[in-house]
Amino acid sequence: MSDQQAIRPSAWYYALSALVVVSALCLFVYTLSYGTLHIADNLIQVVVPGAMDVNLQPKLRYTIFLEWKSVVEGRVYSTKRDVKGLTCTVTSQATGRQVDTRRSTGTTYTVNGRSGRSILEFMTAEAGAYHVACSYEEGMHGPVVVLAIGSGVEKGILGILAKCFASFFGGWFLGGAIFLTVFIKRERAKKRMAQTAMASHS
Repeated sequence: MSDQQAIRPSAWYYALSALVVVSALCLFVYTLSYGTLHIADNLIQVVVPGAMDVNLQPKLRYTIFLEWKSVVEGRVYSTKRDVKGLTCTVTSQATGRQVDTRRSTGTTYTVNGRSGRSILEFMTAEAGAYHVACSYEEGMHGPVVVLAIGSGVEKGILGILAKCFASFFGGWFLGGAIFLTVFIKRERAKKRMAQTAMASHS
C-alpha cells in the first residue's frame, strides 16, 4: 500500500462536500421557482368595475392586489400600474356592515403571466361571504382591470425567501465544514506519515 493510499480520510470526501453544495444550490433554485410559481394560486380574482361575493376566513388580514397583467378565463388583461379613481368597498353579508379598508403598498408579484401590487387591505371579523364592489368615482372613467384578493401573501413571500437562504447558506456551511475537516485530517495524516518515515530512516 502506498503512502498516498494510506492517507485518511479519503480524498473522495472532497467530492462529498461538493455534492452537498451542489444539492443546496439545486434546492435553492427549486424552492425559489416552485414558491414563486404558486404564490398567487390562492388569490381570488375579481374583474372590475364590478362586484363579487367571496368566502373569507375570520380574523385574518386580507390584501387586495391590482393586477396590471392578468389572465381570467382565457382573457388577457393589461393596464398601467396606476389606476386613478378606482374605489372598493367590502361588506360582510352576515352583518351588513362595511369593513374598514386602508391603503397597502410594497408587496408585488410576477408569476405565470400575472403581475400585481397591493393597493388595499382589511381585517375580517367573522367567517362567511363578503361582498366586494369596486367602481370608479363619479365623473371618472377607467379601464376594466383585475383585482386579486388573498391572505398571507406577504408571509408566503418571506417564507420562500427564508427557505431559500437557509438552503443556500446551510449547504455552503455544511459543504465547507466537510471540506475543512477532511483537509485538516489529511494534513495531519501526512505529517504523521512523514514523521514515521523520518524515524524509520534515522
